[in-house]
Amino acid sequence: MWLHSPLKKTSPQQRQGDKFEQLARHYLEMQGLTFIAANQHFKSGELDLIMRDGTTTVFVEVRQRKNAHFGSAIESVDWQKQQRWLDAANLWLSEQEQSLEDADCRFDLVAFGANGDEITWIENFLDE
Repeated sequence: MWLHSPLKKTSPQQRQGDKFEQLARHYLEMQGLTFIAANQHFKSGELDLIMRDGTTTVFVEVRQRKNAHFGSAIESVDWQKQQRWLDAANLWLSEQEQSLEDADCRFDLVAFGANGDEITWIENFLDE
């Protein structure tokens, strides 16, 4: 179900982001989640992956850092990014005639190490 067409990725960073989003999607599917959509763009931000875990809608942020000079992939999800993530999720939910207040949803983070060989999945990253 594609509600928004993904933007064409052209830069090396965008193509690398696509690669890690695909790896995250595959990893989560192997854990039993079902794919709903990817790269949902809104004025307030982007939703990397939207998955379903049973009846729960899961908004997934995918992060990767080549090195930790500026913090880890997990540390890169600062307060501003969290707010954009929440806003984008609320906009997506509104298209489904739902909201953060009434939807069964959670916010997960999938973080990759420098080479992509290390994967960390944090369920309920935004524990509200």
